[in-house]
Amino acid sequence: MTPQLKSIIEEFRAQADPTRRMLERVPGDKLSWKPHTKSRTLGELAAHIAGIAGMAERIATTDEFSPGGPSPLKLNTVEEIRERFDQNMRSADDAMGKMSDQAANAHWRLVFQGKEIFSKPRVEALRTNVLNHLYHHRGQLSVYLRLLDVPLPAVFGPTADENPFM
Repeated sequence: MTPQLKSIIEEFRAQADPTRRMLERVPGDKLSWKPHTKSRTLGELAAHIAGIAGMAERIATTDEFSPGGPSPLKLNTVEEIRERFDQNMRSADDAMGKMSDQAANAHWRLVFQGKEIFSKPRVEALRTNVLNHLYHHRGQLSVYLRLLDVPLPAVFGPTADENPFM
């Protein structure tokens, strides 16, 4: 296993618990809430986060992805969202662990409506399109939760609601 891939897998695993803790805070009665008319609903955002690990599996096991268009993952309860997240994390971890060095360094493509959006080594796609993507949307989720007055879990360090160091 390449050092880059090993590092990505370790980071992916390390982000599972903080992300799960954030998803556990999503209030089931607020899934249709959104902070702005142009924003996703809380449920759509949480479902998208649950689906990001599925992207890791896709990158690890295919040569390219061509989405049919923006269509939010339809999960109706926080339990379904958490179950999908856990299922996707397990499948992605397994798929990444089986990648050969050659596959990890081979180019992976994202194509939209016949146009190549990018082509880059799988390890780079995993870092930017899975890990960085996860951090971005998890940050959005923390803002949604704060606006709903939901206590935030510690992710990278203490929050105003939770201090793991005390």
